Amino acid sequence: MTSKTAGVPVKYIGREDPFYDRLYGSNLSFVPQQVRTIGDLDLVAKFLRHSDCFEQVVVAPAAAPAPTPAPAPTQPAGETGAQSGDGTGGEGSGSSDSPTGADGQPPAAPTGDTKPEGETTGEPADDTAERLAEANKADADRKLAEQNRLDLVQSLDSMDKDALQEWGVQKFSQKVPKNLSVENMRARIVEMIDQYGVP
Repeated sequence: MTSKTAGVPVKYIGREDPFYDRLYGSNLSFVPQQVRTIGDLDLVAKFLRHSDCFEQVVVAPAAAPAPTPAPAPTQPAGETGAQSGDGTGGEGSGSSDSPTGADGQPPAAPTGDTKPEGETTGEPADDTAERLAEANKADADRKLAEQNRLDLVQSLDSMDKDALQEWGVQKFSQKVPKNLSVENMRARIVEMIDQYGVP
C-alpha cells in the first residue's frame, strides 16, 4: 500500500518538545519521535545533516492484509447459558458469564479497518505539506513586499525637492522640510515608508 504523500519520511529524535524549525523557514513543528513525510528533498537533506535531531525512517514494504475472520454466529440472549459449555444450562443465568455485549451480540471481531493497539490516535496528523505550503506562501509574500518597497525607494531617486515634498504630503500627510538636502529628504521619506509601510 503506497502512501498518499510522496516524499521522504523523517523522524525527529531530539529532546526539545515541541521543536520548531526556525533555521530553514519550513514552519514545521515536531514532537519527539514524530515522523513527517517531506516532499522537498533539499529540506530533507538539511534536516538529516543534524543526525542528533533527525533520522530517515526506512519504511518496510507493507505485508498483505490478513484475511478477516468470519463473525461468530449470533444467538438469542436466553440461550447463551446452554451453549457456554459450563453444563449448567439455565435460563439466562449464563448470560453474565458469556462474552456477549450489552445487546446480546458477541463482541465484534477485529477487521482490517481498525487500528492495532500499538497505534494511538494521539499522534499528530502529518500536516507537513500544508505547513510547507504556508511557509512558501509567507516567503513569497515577504519577497513581494520587499520588492515593492525597493521599487518605491528607487522611484524616489528621480524626484526633486518639490516632488518629494508633494509625495510625502499625498502619501503620508507629512510635509518634509525643503531646507533639507535632496538626499536627506529622500532618507526622511524612506523612514516614513519603513515606519508606516508601503502606501
